[in-house]
Amino acid sequence: MAYDFGTNTLGISNPFKPEGAAKALSGLAVVVLGVIALLGVADDLKNDMVLAWVNALLGLTLLTLGLRHAGIGLFQLFKYFVGRSVPTSLAYNHNSSEKQNAERERFQTAYDAQELESMLMGRKNATFTEPEGWIARLIHTLVPRLIFSPYPIRNFVQELGGLVCATVVGLIAFGAAYFVSASGLVGNAGVIITPILSVLLLVYLIAQWRSTSHSLAAPNMRKLQAKTAASLAKLLVFAIVVPIAIGFVYSQLNSRLAEQVQQVLTDVVAFDAWWNLLLLIVMVFAVIGLSWVMVKERLALANPSTEVSEFRENLQESVHPNEIFINIENIVLANRRYKEIPNRMYQEFDPKLQEQSQGKGSFKGKLLIETQPEFSQLNYSAKFNAFRLLATISAQILVFAGALLLFFTVQEGYQLYQFIAQQLFNLEGMSQVRVDAILHDFGLQLSGFLVLLFSWLTVAAGATILARGTNLFWAEMQFSSLLMWMKTEGTFTESKVSTGMSIHDSTRSENVVVRSSITPWIITSRVMTSTFATTGTKNLEMPRYVMQMDKNNQELQGIVGEITQFLRKREAIASITNEQDLSSAENIYRVNEASRAKSDVLIGENATSEKQKLEEQAAGKLRQDELNASS
Repeated sequence: MAYDFGTNTLGISNPFKPEGAAKALSGLAVVVLGVIALLGVADDLKNDMVLAWVNALLGLTLLTLGLRHAGIGLFQLFKYFVGRSVPTSLAYNHNSSEKQNAERERFQTAYDAQELESMLMGRKNATFTEPEGWIARLIHTLVPRLIFSPYPIRNFVQELGGLVCATVVGLIAFGAAYFVSASGLVGNAGVIITPILSVLLLVYLIAQWRSTSHSLAAPNMRKLQAKTAASLAKLLVFAIVVPIAIGFVYSQLNSRLAEQVQQVLTDVVAFDAWWNLLLLIVMVFAVIGLSWVMVKERLALANPSTEVSEFRENLQESVHPNEIFINIENIVLANRRYKEIPNRMYQEFDPKLQEQSQGKGSFKGKLLIETQPEFSQLNYSAKFNAFRLLATISAQILVFAGALLLFFTVQEGYQLYQFIAQQLFNLEGMSQVRVDAILHDFGLQLSGFLVLLFSWLTVAAGATILARGTNLFWAEMQFSSLLMWMKTEGTFTESKVSTGMSIHDSTRSENVVVRSSITPWIITSRVMTSTFATTGTKNLEMPRYVMQMDKNNQELQGIVGEITQFLRKREAIASITNEQDLSSAENIYRVNEASRAKSDVLIGENATSEKQKLEEQAAGKLRQDELNASS
């Protein structure tokens, strides 16, 4: 993802400085070894052109490897650039402001929105998956807490466990083959089968050793790997079939040819694989011993809790449903941003309102959100820190030892080439005694070369395994964040509320009030996630795994409190808040008051005059009646 600079940083420093310093020193030592090889080229050109070219190629190879190794170490010492968008999201981020970063990390996310929702709803952790394969299950049975560690560490332990199983089964297979040859089941071929099988066993174990080193490469550690026992079963079959096959072929030879083959093999195959087997076994147990201490200390920090906080309630409020969603997304959750970094939106609210007739309807909406992860330092013990540093230094010493063995292997190989050029091409015409002596010397030369060759392969692969395994414990970073899932459903009805309807009121307010029945369901958890950093532009773009889910009742109460406070403060009736509008309304009210007072005076005067007229009419009528009576 892009480097998004901000003055308010996340507080993540370079975790690889000790490892980088050790790598740089080891690389410089290899460079010195390469320079030593190159310094002899000028003198070799005067005496032996072939040796000069061999030393030149060897020096260039060591110089290249040393500079590359030192460059990687120095790169780990450089400034660690961390933007405001790291680490990788748990699922695809639908936040509109983070579209570019979301596209870049699309294939690096470890989960999807449905998995996260299921984890919160079901109080479970999908990270802790069941091991696959016979060997993987065996290792998880012996180390039960291994399942609670991140995938790279589980893969690392599985690879080491598989290597131990391969070594043990290889020795058992060799024992079975030795029994077949020694018991006479293969006839007289038993004397040549044992040395051949010892070499094959060594080649097989070194191949497994180097395969383990390649399996620990960073691209292979993103997902949990299966570890089966199919190869071990094939090895046992191979150990039984090969001796029988060699014995059958040997039995088809005539006695004289069989004696010659046996003599040649005895003279030429003077290589003893037991030294290299011992070195390999010592390397295996040394690497596993250092790694096991770190793994054990790391497993002690595991806290695989799957607890959440939950809120369910039914609310009756006079508020439009859209206002609820707007407030939750733009105010309540925005207040919980870490260092003003946008939240990760794994499932957008996208509220759906279904309006029905006569101002009635229903609504629903879902939301899955994570706040910006906050870096949380792992509290390693002093013992862990000491062994991690020891393993790092040991790995770099082995890197230099491997380069040194390569140097001597090439020199021994050149000596073998010289012997072949001087002696073996001139065997024709020599006596049988002289030929036997030359073949014997050739066997010794070949044996020395093979001892160095297999030692170099063993040490170089061991250095790679220990370095890559130790790198995992430098690279792991943990983050704490709020993961929240919310589902809101309900119904709403519309009604009119009118105020100021009196004949004497000068202002009037008519409002359409939406009465909502709201049923929110909120599940939150304070999650601890783990990722593995690298060096370079993609330093924090490895998948992030949920390792721990804790209750956060206080955070949930704060969220619910803000939502409730918003609902309680909503106004259902429109009012005048502008000072000028209030002044105008007051003036109108005074005018109306004055108008009503004048009307009352006029009405009173008119009523008095009418009364006087009626009284005068009544008095005149009485006088007329009296005059009529007297006459």
